[in-house]
This record gives sequence, C-alpha cells and structure tokens, in this order.
Amino acid sequence: MSSDDDTLAAVEQAVVGVPGVTDLYRARPTVASTVSAVRGIASSAAPARVVVDDGVLRVVIGTDGYRPAPEVARAVHDVALAAASTHGLALTRVDVRVARVG
Repeated sequence: MSSDDDTLAAVEQAVVGVPGVTDLYRARPTVASTVSAVRGIASSAAPARVVVDDGVLRVVIGTDGYRPAPEVARAVHDVALAAASTHGLALTRVDVRVARVG
C-alpha cells in the first residue's frame, strides 16, 4: 500500500466511525482519478471508496435515518478533513454527498 492508499484508508476508517453513517459508497471518480485507479489495478488492495481529485475529497455516505442527514454530513466533513490533515493530505474542499437516508 502506498502512503496515498494509507491516507485514503484512514479517511474511510474515520468516516465509517461517525455516528449515523451506515454505508460508505465508492465516490464517482473524475478522469484523473480513473487514470490513477487503472494504474493501480495491479495492486491487491481494494479500491478506495473516497476519491481525491485536484485537492477535492469526495465522500458518498448512507445514513441511518435517526440523526438528521445534514448533521451527519457535517460530522463526516469534519472527521474526513481532520483525518486527511493528520496524514498530510492538503485539501481545498471536502464534498460529502448523502446517497441514502434510512
């Protein structure tokens, strides 16, 4: 695993630990991250479910329906940003999308 893979794995781990998050879906990659994924296809690691494109971290979650989805999304934003910063990943933005509620 590369340090980028380790960082994305740490972000994933932090996101799934947020109360109210029930699922973490693979974010839709842009062309740049798709090319990167194709290059790394030979690795045995599972593809990351979070994507970084040009400094933008993209996260897609499912929520449990008990906590308000905007509250959960804000909490995911905060922990994803903190996890990325802890691992030295500089971001310009964190996009959190709620794909499913309840």
